[in-house]
Amino acid sequence: MSVTRKVAQFIINMRFERLPKDVVEQAKKCFLDWLGVALGGSTYPIADILVDFVRERHGPGQSSIIGRDAKGDMLNVALANGAISHVLDFDDTHLGSLCHVSSPIIPAVLSLAEYHHLSGKDCMTAFVSGFETSAALGLAMGPDHYRAGWHATSTLGHLGATAAAGKLSGLNEKQMRNALGIGATQAGGLQAVFGTMCKPFHPGKAAMDGILSAILAKKGFDSAENIFEDKGGFFEVFSRQVELASIEKGLGNRYQILMNTFKPYASCLLTHPAINAALDLKNCREISAQDIEWINARVSPLLIRVAAKQNPKTGLEGKFSIYYCLALALAEGSVGENMFTTQKMAESLITDLQKKITIEINPEFDEATAELFIKIRDGAVYSQRVSTPKGDPGNPLSFDELVQKFSALASTVLDGRKSEAIVDCLNKFEELQDVTDLVKLCC
Repeated sequence: MSVTRKVAQFIINMRFERLPKDVVEQAKKCFLDWLGVALGGSTYPIADILVDFVRERHGPGQSSIIGRDAKGDMLNVALANGAISHVLDFDDTHLGSLCHVSSPIIPAVLSLAEYHHLSGKDCMTAFVSGFETSAALGLAMGPDHYRAGWHATSTLGHLGATAAAGKLSGLNEKQMRNALGIGATQAGGLQAVFGTMCKPFHPGKAAMDGILSAILAKKGFDSAENIFEDKGGFFEVFSRQVELASIEKGLGNRYQILMNTFKPYASCLLTHPAINAALDLKNCREISAQDIEWINARVSPLLIRVAAKQNPKTGLEGKFSIYYCLALALAEGSVGENMFTTQKMAESLITDLQKKITIEINPEFDEATAELFIKIRDGAVYSQRVSTPKGDPGNPLSFDELVQKFSALASTVLDGRKSEAIVDCLNKFEELQDVTDLVKLCC
């Protein structure tokens, strides 16, 4: 059986009743976390641009933009919601595939589900099918895909969003294979744009294209039916180290959604192990930022490539600067969303600390590992190594901790009663008969 056919069958055969309880609960966490970062992102300039874009299209009011009083056709709304939810770079991440899996998929799910008045069960089933598709393909391609300069959230997101949209659209196997081909041929996204509006644009475009792929496939639009393994197909183009056997073994047997990471810090996930180590040392050793003489961080090779901007000028760039993130952790004792501002970057204590930081690569470290050394004025040198940072599947955020994160982000646009109502709705998401009831609370 071809890989493309196996993936298509996995998607169309998924049923809510067959999902394990822990998978359902994890899906609820994903929706809660995504809604929080989308609401928080809805106040940023990129949201203004995209709301104007949607309104200028004069499309029917099929779906709603999260955090705004605006509706539009489902394709453009998915684009807007996907981008808005990723602008903070505070959304969940599947480390194994180096992909923010929820931000391309949930906007596609909610746009379609709101328009067709689908249920919470429908949404979770489609979301899990899309999540598992993205993660399985990412694991099969390995780190070579990301190291080549592709943004996996965009490339894999196109397939995850297509899978979810196809599931909600009731595609049969032939249509699903065509949809995956249509989604795959639209995939792209370059790491060179990190730190600009184009990075959050990636999951938005993936969500939009996922819906488009499903709609066209249902109408009979065809594509390569073995898009993953064909010569010149998805795998050959995007990775030189594909392990097809991992899809055969993993898809449907081990749910990758359970390996999802929820971010406690509002920066690139690769910075989190070092941030965690800095906070541990600051709190346990009661280190004052003014007493620090030097800081040495030993990190994974990928961090140097992606998140080592030495002189960030904007909040978005700061999220990809291990120097700025460590300075924040040691100066403030936290790395919150409200700290990624040009004003904070200009503070003398922050800039002085950044100058004291040196970064070294440890080729044996994976992306969840970092080691930090700090020397203070009295000559003492303290060290801390972290291999399972807070938020990692081995050290997860609880639902209550995610509620705190959600409430803080949502408070920028919603009152407390609406936020509580959203949390209550997601707690019983499988009982929701029409997802429109949830979306109305978020606008």
